[in-house]
Order: sequence, then structure tokens, then C-alpha cells
Amino acid sequence: MSLRYIRDRIVKRVDFIAESRAPLDTDGAHPQSHVFEKTVTEIHELLVKPAFQVSDLGAYWDAIQNLSTVGLNDRDLLLEKVLVLMSRLQHTKISLKVQQFVINLLYKDLPHPPSGYLGLSPSSTLCHHHKTLEDASTHALVKYAYRAADGSNYNPLFPTLGKAGSPYARSVPSANIVPSSALPDPELVFDTLLRRQKFVPHPGGISSLFFAFADLVIHSIFNTNHFDWSINDASSYLDLSVLYGSSESQVNSVRRRDGTGKLFDDVFADSRLLFMPPASCALLVLLNRNHNYIAEKILNINENGNLSSPPPEDEKLRLAQDDEIFHRARLVNCGYFMHIILGDYVGAILGLVRDESDWRLDPLMTMREISHEFVPQGEGNVVSIEFNLLYRWHATLSAQDEKWTEGEFNKLFKGKNPNDVTIEDFKNAAHEFMLPPKDPRVWTFKDLKRDDKGRFNDADLAQILQDATEWRAGAYGARGTPEVLRVIEIMGMKQARSWGTCSLNEFRKFLGLRPYETFAEWNPDREIHTAAAALYRDIDNLELHVGLQAEQTKKPGPGAGLCPGYTISRSILADAVCLTRGDRFLTVDFNPFNLTSWGYQDCQYDKKDGSYGGLLTKLLFRTLPEHYQRGSAYAHFPFLDPVFMREENLAKTNPSLVDKYIWTRPRQDSPTVPFDTLESVKKVLKDPHFVSAYDHRLYNVVKPFLPKKRPSAFTTVSKRLSIIKKSTPTTAVTPTKENEVPEAIRHLHEGVSQVSSLIHGESTADWVAFFSKATEDLIKAKAFEPVSKGVKYVDIVKDVINILPIHWISHSIAGLPLKTSANPGGVWYEQDTYHKFAVIASYVYLNFDPVNDWHLRESSQRYSAEILDIIHAHIEKLTGIQLSIPDALNHLSIGASNKSHDFLKKVIDANGKNNTRHELAAQVFSATIPTAPLYSQAIAKVVDFYLAREQAVARQEIVNLANSKDKDAPSKILAYVREALRLNPTVAGVYRTAAQDVLVGSKRVNATEHAFASIVKANLDPEVFGPHPSVASYSRPADKAGITTIGDFGLLSPVFFDATAPVILGKILSLKNLKPAPGKSGTLLSFKENWNGTPSTQYINTEGIVGPFPDSLLVQFTPA
Repeated sequence: MSLRYIRDRIVKRVDFIAESRAPLDTDGAHPQSHVFEKTVTEIHELLVKPAFQVSDLGAYWDAIQNLSTVGLNDRDLLLEKVLVLMSRLQHTKISLKVQQFVINLLYKDLPHPPSGYLGLSPSSTLCHHHKTLEDASTHALVKYAYRAADGSNYNPLFPTLGKAGSPYARSVPSANIVPSSALPDPELVFDTLLRRQKFVPHPGGISSLFFAFADLVIHSIFNTNHFDWSINDASSYLDLSVLYGSSESQVNSVRRRDGTGKLFDDVFADSRLLFMPPASCALLVLLNRNHNYIAEKILNINENGNLSSPPPEDEKLRLAQDDEIFHRARLVNCGYFMHIILGDYVGAILGLVRDESDWRLDPLMTMREISHEFVPQGEGNVVSIEFNLLYRWHATLSAQDEKWTEGEFNKLFKGKNPNDVTIEDFKNAAHEFMLPPKDPRVWTFKDLKRDDKGRFNDADLAQILQDATEWRAGAYGARGTPEVLRVIEIMGMKQARSWGTCSLNEFRKFLGLRPYETFAEWNPDREIHTAAAALYRDIDNLELHVGLQAEQTKKPGPGAGLCPGYTISRSILADAVCLTRGDRFLTVDFNPFNLTSWGYQDCQYDKKDGSYGGLLTKLLFRTLPEHYQRGSAYAHFPFLDPVFMREENLAKTNPSLVDKYIWTRPRQDSPTVPFDTLESVKKVLKDPHFVSAYDHRLYNVVKPFLPKKRPSAFTTVSKRLSIIKKSTPTTAVTPTKENEVPEAIRHLHEGVSQVSSLIHGESTADWVAFFSKATEDLIKAKAFEPVSKGVKYVDIVKDVINILPIHWISHSIAGLPLKTSANPGGVWYEQDTYHKFAVIASYVYLNFDPVNDWHLRESSQRYSAEILDIIHAHIEKLTGIQLSIPDALNHLSIGASNKSHDFLKKVIDANGKNNTRHELAAQVFSATIPTAPLYSQAIAKVVDFYLAREQAVARQEIVNLANSKDKDAPSKILAYVREALRLNPTVAGVYRTAAQDVLVGSKRVNATEHAFASIVKANLDPEVFGPHPSVASYSRPADKAGITTIGDFGLLSPVFFDATAPVILGKILSLKNLKPAPGKSGTLLSFKENWNGTPSTQYINTEGIVGPFPDSLLVQFTPA
């Protein structure tokens, strides 16, 4: 027994006792749990990875001495040390205060508004979007903030600040007296300092996909006018102008304007991306698809109730609706873009993803100075020429992208040697070959073909993106720029000189960095600094562009992942902070009011999704679900070379994590065959050759708790699972160890069946009595009165139906320490416990979206461990461990009336000889916990069905039966339950995977292919339910009732459900004068979306999050 094990047990017991003493009523506050455990864990992590070391003192002392004088010595890596400090102390107030100081410092690196421009500053007069009074009156109806096409009106005092078509800002006015004629020839500079000698892979493992995304960021804010280099034709905001455009005409060219708010399929507005490596365009196509997904969701949810589907026929109303959906969807999509930047992009720059840290710099936070003044945010931004030059990252081009570029240039310049291509050649080629058709719907890249709907093939896009993830980017530094880009670099140097750009040292002084005194200090490589000295003579003459590209680069380490030159490293953080914090739509106007509650939630990153913060993973799973399997490293770490991330990083720093990911290149998922007749759906559900993922996921949930002792053995199940593994399905999680896992699954399944048989052997009369009394007690305890007496309200779903099975499991089966009015010394609050059960149920049975798989699995394992510990402690006590401290504590927290030991004793007597205590606990858990929320969901749907006004007659019939003394009354009520679930099933449909070739009717499903069984459509099969299948009929025999559940297991087994559902329904509907509460409170907030042609009901909880379970339904009644 290790010291860590002993420590963990003590810590858990301390928390257990503390939580048992917590008040029953939290008064709306979120209960705090595992407080001591979290504290101990954080201390342990700090001991393993200290936030501060004595060796860091030199860097801090240098800052104290020189920050306001000669500037920081960035070779001391102060920035990296501060970032490490913040990330490793992320849950402390110290980290927050340091972060606020750093953000304030970085934001104020640049003046707001700019102190100078390349020409006359743009007029600050109000931008008028409205050309006519009619147009103005239409826009006056808009009750939400949205991004203007040209980036105007971001600052109410300076509406043109950062607007497209404005001059670049000049951050650093140069006092360098060296005339441009005295500077070295650009061709000579390139050939001496920049030309790539050989490809050097990126030392931090960055993939070329990172720089494909960087292209989107760069081109969103920089678009130098071809005729006037002082003008930026893009706005200075991260508004995804590469997708949407920078003018009304460009925006209109990509919009459908049909009332749905959608874009044309797979289009984007900026043709410059067509001449970048293909991964940039592929990412842009995914962002197009994401916009359309968001727009469809906003329309379906219709949060404000003002949208209609199909859209209005009146053109004016249709366009107004289209505008609203489009603008809101754009805000959400830009939120995605921003969080990919801050999460994935900056996470890779700082090495946070590589170092398994989910901490992120948050430049968007609202904060105050010591003087109580607000630190500015949302006040606008103007990009500068200095930062335009900063992002010339051609040295990072991968070897494969270099070859692609050579091919493109070979076409453009008809085979001319790159050394001989002139600027005039480039201009001529640009005019001849680089002007695409005006209609973006016909644009293409890498010879991809569009289908008849205008979409690109998913497999082609996935290949481009996965290639880019595999291809290691090039390293920054001198002599790293490919020869093929020689003419581009020469134009860049001439452009910089035409702008009168400052020198490298002037830029460093501006940023508060110590200027270089010698070329050797700038770059210690003798060949480089000797050549630079010969060309520029004086270090103060070194040009910004060349100085940035050929500067000494950083080495990978904590806080350093991108490894560019030192000056670039310091600058890009300041730029990221300014671009995000200065954008009103990413700060003050980034809120649920403008984005909708769902939209606001949807574009937040999930730090528990296996990607350590970021949002690109979600984008890949959402838009290419058949090409990125669950757990794929290509989806979780797309900006890192998978080989590097595994072999050079995780395998060395955290080997236990390696097996949680799939490191091989993703394969295309097998096709899905839909079934929608009752006969075919029943066959898919019952045929053993169609395998579900339920058993494997259930095993995944309890696996960390089980002993590793089961022998290897191949069974029929193992053969099926091996077939599933080869198909890499979307809906099944496959084993990583084929011999051990199927045998363990089989053993768990057998144990669950035995426990279930013991449950079914209990008296149904006891069940009925328990649920009858529990329903009455919960309604009485949870109901509340308004000011006027005579009526009461109760949330029948949240406070009654959802927690009924939890009470039964806690009292009669598992002995869980539920905190209730009858047992205030319990530990677990009812709603928190329901949440844990719901997460487990979602992972095991409703895990259809790969986006949620990792979070659901990890959370399910964590929650199940808490439950299993309780059950295991009871079993320890019952199997002879007399001094069981955990069980003694449990009994202090479950109440004297708890009957769980009686049932657990039966389990031990029946199964104890062939199972360990851990296995017995897992079997009891698996037989009950995961299906409890599905049970509640079914009851909630039935209650909601009969609360409808049109079901008043049927509702009264149920009440009459509930009050009847007839023995067959419950079975008659059950007919009403079944009919409600036929017309409103708990799940729209289920997925299965064929273990071998199967013929279902006239459809063949080949081995490894998936079947989607549409329960909704099967229950409306006119061949079975007549010409009017959607009309309720309460006299159907049980064998003609349709499909009312996804399986006969757990609390959904007919023995249990049929005995308990009628009494719950009867008790609820028998409330006097029962009816839904007024307004939306009296409805289950939901909407429908399409699953393989089947309408599926999704629910919206009080936080705006979409999920499979109903959250709340308020009803009113007259107290008896």
C-alpha cells in the first residue's frame, strides 16, 4: 500500500466529513466539494513542477533594475518564467493578479489609438451604412450589436478606427538617418542571410497546420493595397474577413440571403488564400461549415421566439431574419476563431499544449487599476507596419509545402528559375493568373472538385488537413526561407523601406527590450553575424524585417513552444492581446444577448476535452466527423506533429496518457445505413450480429476501479469487437488491448445480469409503495407558494422525476449518502447527484457526438469512482471487514432507514465466490446507475405529453385509473405510458455496427458498416399503426405498442419500468387542478434537429446548454 494511496484515502475522508456537515439548503449557491482534495492535489503538483525556482531570481532582478531604463534582457526569459508561474498557480489569486498585470502591460505596449499613420489618419466621422431612409428605418429595428462588413463602428468615439481601407498605423517613428540608398541590395541580403540552405524541422514539434491557421490570422488583418502600399484593405480586427469579406459587396457574394442566415456551401471571400498552401483553404472551408451549423442551430432553437422556419415569404421580413441569423452566427463563428487563437494557437506558441497545461492567458477579462479605473477594453485597434513585417514567417514552410509552392511558381513563371524571377515578373503573373472568377462558388484549390451542391469532398479536405498535421513545419531563423520565395522576400524588403520602417533596435526599445550592442549579440552564429555586419556595418542600421527573420531563435522549454527569434516572441503576445482586447465584439459585446445563450456557450473552449484547452478539436469533429475518430491525436493536437507529441513528449513526461489517444492516421468511417420501418428497426435492435457500444463504454466507466486480474480469452464478443475496431466507427469506442478487454467486458456483463435478476426478484409491491410515497414526499417538500394562496408550483422534472430513481437507488440498492430533508447529514446534494448520473448515462447510452466523448468519458470515470467507493465500502463491511472506517462514515450519512445492506448481502451471497469486492461494486453500479436518467427522461416525456391541452380527456382517464381499486388499473395506465413513448420516444434512434454481413429486408449491411435505427419513424410506420400513425390510440396491445425504449436493461427493463411508471404517472397527474405553469416555465424547452433524416428532440437547460435530458418543467396545482 503506497503512501499516495494512504494520503488519498485520508483526504477523501476529510472531505466526506466536511461535506456531511454542509447545510442542506445552499440558497442557490453552487455546493463546494472535494475542497481539501483539490488543495492537496495542487500542492503535490507544485512540488513536482514548481512554479518558481531560485534560478529565476536573476531575470526578476534584471526587470526591477532595467525595465524603465535600458530595457529587459530577453535572454533571461523573464516572460517565459512569468508565464510558467501563472500557469502552475492558475487557481490562485496570485496568478490572477500577475495575469492582470501582464495583460495590462502587453496591451499598453501599443498606443490606443495609434500615435501615427503612414498617411493622413482616417476621418473619425460616423460611418453611415444607410443609403436611404427606408434602409435606415429597417436597421433601426435591429436590437443586437453586429460586425460591420468593413470593420467600422468598433469605437463609438472614433467610428473609422481600424476600418478596412484605412492607412496602416506607424508604432515606431524612426530616427535612423541612414538613407534607403545606403542599405544593402535586397537580393544580396536574401542570398546572404535568409536563403534556406537545408530544411531544419521545427524544434518544438509544431506542425505545418499551425502555420496554415496562422495564414488565416495574418490575412484577416493585413491586406496591403496593390496600388497604395500605405493602405490596408482589411480591417484591423479578427473578424474572419478572409471568410466573410471586407466590404458589403464581398459579404453579399458569400451569403445566400434566403432567410436562413447561411453562407453558400464551402465558399470564402478572400481569393489570396487560393495561393497559400492548401491547408489554409481547407481550414477556411471548415469555418464556413461551422457558420452554417451555427446559423441552423440559432434558427432551430429560436431563443427569442422571433424566427420562423421555413423563413417568411415576405421579402422584407425574410431579409431581416436572414440578417439577424447571419450576424449572430458570424459573432459566434468569430468567437470560435478567437478561442482557437487564444486556446490552440497561443497554446502552441507558449508550449502549453505540449506541456499538458490547460491554463490560458485571458486578455479579454474585465479588470480595474489600483485607482479603480477600468483597464481599457473594446476601444478599437489599428494594425501597424511593424507588425505587418513581424508576420513574414516563410522560414517555417514545411518541406512538403515548399515543394507545393515550387510547383505553383513553376506554373506562374513558366519554369523560370526562382533566382531569375523579378518583381516585374511577379506583377505580370499576378495579373495573368492570380485573378480568380468573381463568383466564389466556383473557386477551388489543389484541384479539388465541387459536387452539384457546391461542396468539396470531405475525404479530400481531411487528407489535406491530416497531411498538414503530419508535416513538421520548418524552424525559424537565418537561412531558413525557401529559395522559391526569393522574389516575395525582396518585395517585402523594398516595401518596408518604402514605408520608412524603424530599425530592429528601435523596435526593441519601443517594446521595452534592451537594444543589441553588437551583431554577435543579435545572432551568435559567426557566419550570420559576420555577414550581417559586412552588409549593415552598424547594428543600429539593421532593418526590422531582416533583423526579425535572422535573429537568434529560442529553444523549446517551459513557456516557449513556437521558438521564433527573441523579438518576435515578445511582440506576438502583445499583438494577440491588443487584437483581442481592443475588439468590442470579443469583449464588451461578446455576450449571450448578441450571440444567443446557446451560441455564447458553443464557442467557449472545453478544458476537459483531452486537448488541454482550445477549440480546433471541436471544429474538426463537428465538420469532418467521419474522418476524425474519437481520441485521435490528429484531432486533439492538430498543431503538433503526432510523432513528436507521442515519442518526444508524452512518452517521456506522462506515459500513462499515451494509450488514451489513437496515434495512427485516422481512417474514413464506414457508411451508415438508415432503417425506418418497425420490422427493420426491431431486427437491428435485437439481432446479435448488430453490436452496440454500450457494453464497452460501461466497462470503460468502471475500468479504473477494477483489478487487473482477468485472464485473456477470445470469445464471440472479442471477435465482434475486433471487427468494430477495424472499422473505427463514429459511435463505438474500441479496445486498445484486444485480448484483455473483451473478456473483462463479458465478465462485467454476466455480473450485471446476475445483479439485475436479484433486483427483479424483489417484490414489485415494495417498488410501488416506495415510488408512490417518494413521489408524494418530493412534491410536498419541493412545492412552493406564490404570494396569493390557494395554488402551489413545483418543478416536476427537476425536483421530482429526475431524482426519484436516485432516491430509490440510494435507499434500496447502493447506500449512497444523499443529502435530503429526511437525511440532512448526507453528503451528496440531489441535483449534483443527478448531474453525475446524467453524465454517466450520456457517455454510455447517448454518446453520439465525438466532440463530447473525451469529456464524458473522463467525467464518467471520475463520478463513478466516487459512487463505487461508497458501494465498495458497504461490501467490505458485509464481507467481514469489521473495522471498515469508510462504511462507518457512510452509515452516518445515509440514515438509519437505509435498506441497501439487505440487497448488497444478497449480491454477495449470489456472486461473491467468483468476484472480488471491486467487481461486485462495479456490477451493482452498472446494473442501476447509468439507466436512472433514462428512466427519468421517459417519465418526464410521458408527463409532458399528457399535460398538453389536447390530452385533457386522456389525462382524466389516467387519473380515474390511478384512483381506481381495480387490479388491472396499473396495466391500463401502462398502455397510456407506452402510447406516449411511441409518439414521443426517449431517443430518436440508435446506432449499431454490423459484426458480419447482415441482410435486413432488402438492405444489406456489410461487416463494419453502421446501421441507424430510427425509432421515431418506426413508431410512425403506417403499415403497422394505420393510415394516421400520429394519432394516439390507448387500446393497443403490448406487442403492438411500438418501440418505447432503447433496451431491456437496468431501470428500463420491462419488469421494473412497467411496475413503477404507472404509479408515478398516476400520482403526478392526480394533483388537483394540475396544469403547466404560465409561459415557457410550463414547457420543456426543446427544439428538433435532423439525425440521418430523423427529427430528434434536444433540450436546452437553464444555462443555454443543449443536451439529451429535459431540465425543468414547472406545473401548478391546488393543494389538497
